[in-house]
Amino acid sequence: MMRIPSEVTIGKTKIKINQPTSLIVGTQVCRGCYDRTDNKIDVARKDTQGNYYGREERRETFWHEITHAILHDMKCKLDYDEKFVTAFSQRLDQAIKTAKF
Repeated sequence: MMRIPSEVTIGKTKIKINQPTSLIVGTQVCRGCYDRTDNKIDVARKDTQGNYYGREERRETFWHEITHAILHDMKCKLDYDEKFVTAFSQRLDQAIKTAKF
């Protein structure tokens, strides 16, 4: 089982990771959000109706937002391509959870 960290460093930027109860960005309910201005990632624990997100959903959301942060650090335009970020982060999550040592 993977624990979501409280902070990571990507490039030269320290990024705080918060796990709020729920998350609304603008008017949209979200599972996660990468805030480029405040250097933080939020990974919600529940939706706005009080339904908990499972461990797997939260882990996938964490890797999705980390992918945004990495691409932003690289100044890569794919940072804003949700289809690419989702596809990449799903494969990253799979590689990490199936790694054998």
